[in-house]
Amino acid sequence: MHLTRRDFIRLGGAALAGIALRPLPLADRIRSHHSLGRVATGSAWVREEPSQRAAIVRRLRIDDTVAVFEEVEAEGINPHNPIWFRLIDGYIYSSSVQPVERALNRPLQDIPPGGLLGEVSVPYTDARYSPSPRASRSYRLRYSSAYRIAEAVVGEDHRIWYRVHESQSPGSRRYVRAEHVRPLYPEDLEPISPGAWDKRIEISLADQKLEAFESDECVLTSHASCGVGGSLATPRGEHAVTFKSPSRHMVGADYNLPGVSFCTYFWGSIAIHGTYWHNDYGRPRSHGCVNVPPEVAKWIFRWTVPTCPYEEDTLHTDGEGTTVVVY
Repeated sequence: MHLTRRDFIRLGGAALAGIALRPLPLADRIRSHHSLGRVATGSAWVREEPSQRAAIVRRLRIDDTVAVFEEVEAEGINPHNPIWFRLIDGYIYSSSVQPVERALNRPLQDIPPGGLLGEVSVPYTDARYSPSPRASRSYRLRYSSAYRIAEAVVGEDHRIWYRVHESQSPGSRRYVRAEHVRPLYPEDLEPISPGAWDKRIEISLADQKLEAFESDECVLTSHASCGVGGSLATPRGEHAVTFKSPSRHMVGADYNLPGVSFCTYFWGSIAIHGTYWHNDYGRPRSHGCVNVPPEVAKWIFRWTVPTCPYEEDTLHTDGEGTTVVVY
């Protein structure tokens, strides 16, 4: 399977209002379903033409959601990315826009004792300290972020709410409208190629690219965003998967990111993981981790060994994990 920038920007096959996007040459396990975009940066500009020099139509702010009708290749603001999204009134540069969907789910009233994994399936939703739309907001949760659904309760508004948490905060009070979270069942996270031998991941810092191999066959390729350098560089060398978690709350001096999805750690606190705060893969952007599109992170989480049991929020390996080579 080969994921180009164009592929993972368009991960999905549904159309908006009868306008079909071009089909993708992807395996069934990574499918396109996006015809919406969520502004993932502080602000972004809609322009009359797909050019940084074109006249500005309007300014959008973080979490504004737009309908995306097609992609256009033109001169990009950044050399690595030539893709613009055509909106109803102009064009917006794709690096600032997370491809999303607005999929509402049937609420579950009975959650098994061990909980269920789930991912946000709308552009964003607000987690609150109690199951009520009037309660104070705990966090804003963005599309594709992942959590453990601990219980379902009837809220003040007579709707079903889920209490969700990450592995670091199992007792947290964080309630989300149930229809905004897509449950993931064990069959959704079954291991990929469990019988394959000699699996390894290669990450090129020069090309900002990740490749997965089974023996000498490349089975997945994706652009990535690695560390920006210096003390925030992605460590070079041959490593191995040491720790896996489907959901982590990552906090640093200048970031606070709940529900970072499908984290595959290979060197200390450095992981390959899903990203919802930008769509700018192909150049260094991280504090050392390897940012990849959410569906790619999920694929890597399922493909690498050892397998993380569905019921567990973390898995530590004993040095026998999949090889990760950074060069």
